[in-house]
Amino acid sequence: MKETRMVYVNNRKVPILISDEKEALLAAKAAGGAVVGLWRPGMNMGELPGARYAVEDPKDLTQEYLERVARRHLGLPWIICETRHLLIRELFGDDFDELWGHRIGRGFETVEELYAYTKNQYTFYEFGFWAVVEKKTGALAGVAGFSVPGEDGSEDSLIETLFLPAEEENQGETETLELGYHIFPDFRRKGYGKESCEAILQYGRENLLAGDFLVRIQRGNEASKRLAKGLGFHAW
Repeated sequence: MKETRMVYVNNRKVPILISDEKEALLAAKAAGGAVVGLWRPGMNMGELPGARYAVEDPKDLTQEYLERVARRHLGLPWIICETRHLLIRELFGDDFDELWGHRIGRGFETVEELYAYTKNQYTFYEFGFWAVVEKKTGALAGVAGFSVPGEDGSEDSLIETLFLPAEEENQGETETLELGYHIFPDFRRKGYGKESCEAILQYGRENLLAGDFLVRIQRGNEASKRLAKGLGFHAW
């Protein structure tokens, strides 16, 4: 089976081949096309060469899903979620100056390192730290998102860890994600921290199959602690 669907991204038409045929997928990939594998019971991903994404049920090929496939193929940021005032999207190279100016440059001290982060983090995990954009102005208002909890700093006496347990319907989920957030000074006192984090937490539950969440806050940062508690986090 093979089918081509068209998606428009930034006024650009992107054909996406959907197939369970090895030769068709290889040919489309070799031609520089976007592909989605159609997985069948008993298959392994090795039988869908070049397919970063695969679905079992064609009903899962929604417009949003295909647009994300096209955006990843073109190297464009995903739109993660949208709230009343904010757009949450993946970071990209043009964000570097704003990030650096607000001291969010740790981990990518050059624009090349930011490109490497977006390429490797988003394609491997499909989550990370995202841009918080004010819809009214289009300005970068901060960053927020998830990381995989690590051991470093977990016993640091200067760090306080707060915990948000899984919702009842998600009990038994094993994935725990660490939430991080930083709203830039000019955009504080507008409720953007809570608005963005509430949407991101819901995205984590619905799209990343996360169960529990945690935040680690520098002791003395009462504003961040109030925000976390307002989101439902509490001490271990």
